[in-house]
Amino acid sequence: MPASASRRPSPAAGASLSIGQVLDQLREEFPELSHSKLHYLEAEGLIDPERTPSGYRKYSRTDVDRLLFVLRAQRDRFWPLRVIKEHLLEHGIEPEVTSIASRPGPSSQLQAVRLDRRGLLQEARVEEEFLAELEQYGMLEEGSLFFGAAELEIVRAARSLADEGLHPRHLVMVRTSADRQAHMIRSVAQPRSRPSDAAARGQAESIAEDLGEAMNTLHSALLRRRIHRP
Repeated sequence: MPASASRRPSPAAGASLSIGQVLDQLREEFPELSHSKLHYLEAEGLIDPERTPSGYRKYSRTDVDRLLFVLRAQRDRFWPLRVIKEHLLEHGIEPEVTSIASRPGPSSQLQAVRLDRRGLLQEARVEEEFLAELEQYGMLEEGSLFFGAAELEIVRAARSLADEGLHPRHLVMVRTSADRQAHMIRSVAQPRSRPSDAAARGQAESIAEDLGEAMNTLHSALLRRRIHRP
């Protein structure tokens, strides 16, 4: 669990939060969390906030704890929603439970960060010229004012490769491959999304995340096999 999670204040036992307050409270750990994702998890029966007489959702402390379990199980253990739902029905919220679905992966190492350009240089331990080269070859977007965990991971990985002689100009095919994979994933997920249906948009987001993790696993397995092949 990210250290920031332990510092995040929880609502009092009798308090309730609006959907916007829930997103604000969890944004540090889950910056990509959206209204549509919460609506989708609700439609799938994973969370069940109360409704006011006027129809607004209200989340209790128990609801937020359950939501955190669902999101962390997806991120850290790569559990599909079906497995998470079955676990909740059988065991409730048990953060220390183990499962054959648990396995380490790149996403489990990421923590939410927000860095300006100087902060990114310091955290990644690179020079401005190296960052500019990554932008030149499309590894980072030019003109960005702030950077998150993904950008930090990209710069650190690129620095490690550069230390062994593989510089950003050599990695264009890696970026191109990622672009093609992202396009393939969007082509599968986006047809499930409808602008007027928040649950459908959340389902599309969840499908895209699951496909991305599966693609990462496949790529890693194929790469390991190729590297170790005589």
